[in-house]
Amino acid sequence: MRIDNSVINDIRNHVDIVEIISGYLPLVAKGKNYFGVCPFHDDHTPSMSVSKEKQIYTCFSCGATGNVFKFLQDYENINFVEAVKKCADVAGIPLQVNNYTNTRYEKYKELYDVYEISQKFYQNNMNSAASKNAKEYLYSRELKDDIIKEFEIGLSLNDNNLLTKLLQSKKIDDKHLLQSGLVAESENRVDLYDIFRNRILFPIHDVSGKLIGYNGRSYNGDQTNKYVNTKETAIFKKRDILYNYHRAKESARIKKEIIIMEGPMDVIRASSVNIKNVVASMGTAISSNQAMLIRKLSTNVILCFDGDEAGLKVTNAAVDELVKLGISPKVARLEAGSDPDDYISKFGVDAFRKLLDNAMNLMEYKEFILKKNINLSNPEEAANYVNSMIKELNNINDEVLREITIKKLSEETNLTVDFIKSKLGEKVKKEEISIVKEKKRLTKWEKSERNLLYYMLLNQNVIKMYDKKITYMPTEKYRHLAFQVSAFYKQNGYINIADLLTELRDDEESVKTIGELESLSLKTEVEMDEIEDYLANIRAYNDDLQKKKYKEELSSSSDFNIKLDLAKKLVAYKMRSEDDDR
Repeated sequence: MRIDNSVINDIRNHVDIVEIISGYLPLVAKGKNYFGVCPFHDDHTPSMSVSKEKQIYTCFSCGATGNVFKFLQDYENINFVEAVKKCADVAGIPLQVNNYTNTRYEKYKELYDVYEISQKFYQNNMNSAASKNAKEYLYSRELKDDIIKEFEIGLSLNDNNLLTKLLQSKKIDDKHLLQSGLVAESENRVDLYDIFRNRILFPIHDVSGKLIGYNGRSYNGDQTNKYVNTKETAIFKKRDILYNYHRAKESARIKKEIIIMEGPMDVIRASSVNIKNVVASMGTAISSNQAMLIRKLSTNVILCFDGDEAGLKVTNAAVDELVKLGISPKVARLEAGSDPDDYISKFGVDAFRKLLDNAMNLMEYKEFILKKNINLSNPEEAANYVNSMIKELNNINDEVLREITIKKLSEETNLTVDFIKSKLGEKVKKEEISIVKEKKRLTKWEKSERNLLYYMLLNQNVIKMYDKKITYMPTEKYRHLAFQVSAFYKQNGYINIADLLTELRDDEESVKTIGELESLSLKTEVEMDEIEDYLANIRAYNDDLQKKKYKEELSSSSDFNIKLDLAKKLVAYKMRSEDDDR
């Protein structure tokens, strides 16, 4: 479906971009604008500016620019219509988008259809008499019917091809069955069979809530692998998703905290005792993509992985990945052989909440790891420990945490604070304020067209002057954007950057150029004398280009009449220049 632009702009006008974005990440007011850490790149300093007046955001480091719709699209990984619908809901404006077709869904429609059918099939199994043993297992883990229903937990029966036959009866091509990761081909390459058999199935969804895979758990002790995930497919990339993300994100934003666990059972158990802001990595090390998803939810992160050596290894990897993004996670360390599910069952929810509340900060955790099996009374081991801690101190950005850790290290080693500080290297912070990596000296006309375009975005009178006096920018990217600005004004009778960005949402080059212009430190008040100067400089440059072209044609032509015509044009340009100078 297509939503009329007037409706879209009305919805945008009824929400405040500052309020929307501050619901996702902290913003601090500085002057007229608000600043926060940009969620769209590896940002360690608040380089994203949000303008309440213009209703747009711009990152001075990576150049990310847009209005409230663009922010929601990129942050939530949703499409434009879904972003408009979110804003409409906030504004209380009724908007029906049921007929909208998701491009990605259409591309992989057959795979999504397979999963939709499979989910109903597996859930029906869980509600049948054949689920007696599986239900008893879930009940023994304190997962009752309401939780089974909430998390859409299903069951594959101990049969070779029940799901395969069902999918084939729906006329789904064998090719798509094999691509889904739910069906495999036998060695004779003739017969197909179900991959999941006799397992409890936990549906895995993408960030928008689409079903894309399963985590299958054995429950009767007769299978080699306790957990089996759907193999990677076109719609299921393990490194790009976190279990329960689509459910946890609202709670994480409200609590301003996200808890990371290893497996679905841990997450479901925590949720059953009303700890909802929790996701799982499904037993593997946190990837860079997953770390970015985590940071989108909150920079207050608690890692609560299993208490065995494998859990320790996963915790270390997650810490390293999150630190790269400027996050200093806390670690709730469980006793050996325990996981969150076991801990809650054994000690109760209050004890588990206390464990989370008292999670080790980053440096406490680093100290815990580095002090394992270390004898501080041994000078050599103590020296190695101090050197390792100094190395870790150099890697953190939290200055308060550094000072606290230095004082603590001084007390336990009898080394002075000054001595430890003398061993710390200079922390070099990335300079991420300018999107221009190497400053180029602009010519007079380059500066003029850039500044003119900046004011065209602010003032319709400047657009009128541009249309009347030049209508042509020498630089291609400015010329293209100027055309778009002029066309928008002629069509709508006003200029508004936020609404223009909606219209240009598929024009990446123009959006990027707007971001560059927004990062300029120019005053917002329009002075017409300056505008006239910009116009004159651009017109003079265009005239020089045209005169140069005429001169080249004049010298290369042998036709008298053509030469005469070119000479007249050159004289006309000269006379116009003299008139402008008077």
